[in-house]
Parts: sequence; C-alpha cells; structure tokens
Amino acid sequence: MDFVFRRLESGDDTKDFDCGKPQLNEYLSKYARQDQRRMFGVTYVAVCESKVIGYFTLATTAIPRDGLPEDMLRGIPKYNGLPAFLLGRLAVDKKCQGRQIGEHLLSKCFDYCLFIAKWTGARYVIADVENSAISWYERFGFRRIEGGRDTAWTKMLIDLEVVRTAIDHRAKSPVH
Repeated sequence: MDFVFRRLESGDDTKDFDCGKPQLNEYLSKYARQDQRRMFGVTYVAVCESKVIGYFTLATTAIPRDGLPEDMLRGIPKYNGLPAFLLGRLAVDKKCQGRQIGEHLLSKCFDYCLFIAKWTGARYVIADVENSAISWYERFGFRRIEGGRDTAWTKMLIDLEVVRTAIDHRAKSPVH
C-alpha cells in the first residue's frame, strides 16, 4: 500500500475516517485543525488515494519528575518538569489496520521528535494510550508512568535516547 506522510491540511476529508474508537475519530474530524491553528498540536496524516488512513498528533509538554521511575532519572538534572513531546493520539482507519501503518506513523513521530529535539532539547515522548493499546506501545519500548485522570487511558513514556540508540543500532546492522 502506497501512502504519503504530511501535515494535516484544511482540505483533507476526515469525516469518513473510522479507527473504531469514537473519541479518536471525533478528534480528527472536529478538533485537529482547530488545535493546529491555535498552535496546541500538529496533526500528521498518512494519506492514500486522497484519503486519510492514519494520523498522529504531536505537541510539546513537560513531565513531572516525581512521576518517572527512579531508573530513568539517573544522570538527569533535578528540574521539576522535564521537557518532552506529547504523542496525543495515534490512530489507523479500520480498513487499513494490520498493514503496519501504525508502526510507520510511530516511526515518523520518532523521526520528527529526534530532529526537533536537536533544536529544542526535549528528552522524552509521552503518550496518552487507550488501555486496549498498551501492549502495542510496550512492543516499541514505551513504559507506563503515573498520571492521567481517565481510567480508560494510561500515560506511557519512552526516552528518546533509547529510540536514538535503537535507530543507530539498526543502521549499523548488516541486516535490515
């Protein structure tokens, strides 16, 4: 399946997008462009044949130091809030699920975060994860952390140094 990644545009048709999760569908169709205009987050989409087949939203945030596991704090300055990116949402249309679109979206998110971190200095990616997707995020190294008010969602985090190391290791591997 051929698709392109890009920023959500005003003319993109999002009303037929259905990932099976009403809250994620509603965000894309009603709020993503509005948040983008207000500079509260940018939504990136995977588009195939002029249809949005997947998306993720990226913003900046800070993580309270006291919410992180002790092993992640070694060598980290004693700041109360640690700079991070917020992967607010990630979803794939039901018609395209099982084709690794989500993996490509997450990979693109990591690419963007690593690039931007060179200029802004963020260290982590935090995600608001629907509980049914926890194991999917854990496959990529995300860990559960404290926080969140909604019991249907869990806060998860990955250190960008872990992502960078994995990418560097994969690049040096003779087999990709």
